Amino acid sequence: MSKIENLYAYNLEVPGQPTCFEVQGTVTVAHPGIEPVLVEPKRRHRGGWEVLQLNLEDKGGANLQVLTEKPVFYRRERASSWKRLEIIQPDGPQIVEIGHRVAID
Repeated sequence: MSKIENLYAYNLEVPGQPTCFEVQGTVTVAHPGIEPVLVEPKRRHRGGWEVLQLNLEDKGGANLQVLTEKPVFYRRERASSWKRLEIIQPDGPQIVEIGHRVAID
């Protein structure tokens, strides 16, 4: 159920700023009180790709059990040197190619 849809990963180059690594997509969650968050895992492997972990944080409160699409975003102030990103999640890993975007000044 926690598969990320419309998943994009890229190194973003903006003139006059350091290159950064960004990931964005949407996640369907069980109710509006759950926030999807991408984090670097505590234990890193030595594979040849970038790794992030999808956590679903329940913010509490009374919520109707309604499937809800939520945006998920990750940004790091240094570029990734890898070509692929693996997202670790309860339903199994998800892999996407890392692209490159250049902002035109």
